Parts: sequence; structure tokens; C-alpha cells
Amino acid sequence: MYWTRKHVLICTAQHCNQKGAQAVAGRLRIELKRKGLDVDVLANTCDSIDICDIGPNIVVYPDRIIYHGVKTSDIPELVESLRPGGKPVERLLLKPYEGEEQARREIYEAAVRAEPISPEDFLALAQAHGWDESWVNEQARRGFIARKQIDDRPVIMVTSKARQRYGIVGEPSEEAAGT
Repeated sequence: MYWTRKHVLICTAQHCNQKGAQAVAGRLRIELKRKGLDVDVLANTCDSIDICDIGPNIVVYPDRIIYHGVKTSDIPELVESLRPGGKPVERLLLKPYEGEEQARREIYEAAVRAEPISPEDFLALAQAHGWDESWVNEQARRGFIARKQIDDRPVIMVTSKARQRYGIVGEPSEEAAGT
């Protein structure tokens, strides 16, 4: 363990990688070294932080900051933000009750209210917020939703992972839970 002031995690999971995450990670490490910040700021790659659809993503600890949609052209601003007293890069910040995170919350809340929800209705919710079927598939792959069969009909359930992350109240209905 390195005792640094900040720890930066750059997601290099498949979807972030397809959007240039390795180049972002490499450029960030080079610039931190060039600016003499590599002793003070540890930058590592990591597997998914579960939001690759809006990546590449960077998490900054202990600041509780998530940057999304990061490009190599953003690196100079990010490096400046990592200096002592540096200000976050506002345009890249992922905020819990704005933008994509709020859209996810709204989708999951609506799905919980409608549980059990059909795959078609869940897809319609996603599309209403600007996402497509590949996004739905990614949510299933990442464990935010589960595809189940109830009385021989396919349904989608919002998992406890999504409920906890987005602070959604409500337990699965008895019918949806299979009781």
C-alpha cells in the first residue's frame, strides 16, 4: 500500500476500454509523473465500477469523485484538479442526483413500482431515458437487474444491488419473489 494523498482508479473494463480507457490511463500516469505528482497521487487501473456505458470513468479517493466520459484531451485539467487545493473538473463530474445517475434511479424506481415488469416495458423505460437494449443487457450482466420467469412469462426484477446503490425502497412483490 502506498501512502499517498489521493488514489485514482481508472476503469479499464471492456466497455470503458472500447472507449479509450487504456489511453486515458496511460496519459494520466505520464502527466502525473511529468508534473511531479506521481509520488503524491497513485493512479491504478481497475475493473468496472458498473457505469461503463458512460465511460471511460475515473474515481478519485478520498474525494468521493467520479468522472465520466473522460478523454485524453481532459487529462491536463484532471491533473490540475489533483494538485493540492485543485478544484474538480465540473463538466466531467458524475453527480448522484443529476444526469445519467438520476436517469438510472428513475428507471429502477419505476421498474420497482411496476414489479414484476415485462422485458418490453423495462426496455421502454430505458429508451425513454435515452438508453437501448444493449444498455439493458449490460445492466443484467452487471447484476442491477435479473431476468426471471414467473408463471411461464419473462419478467425483469430490480436486484438488491441496484436498490441499495440508488436508495430504492420497496421489496419485490410476493408474486415476483415466487411465493
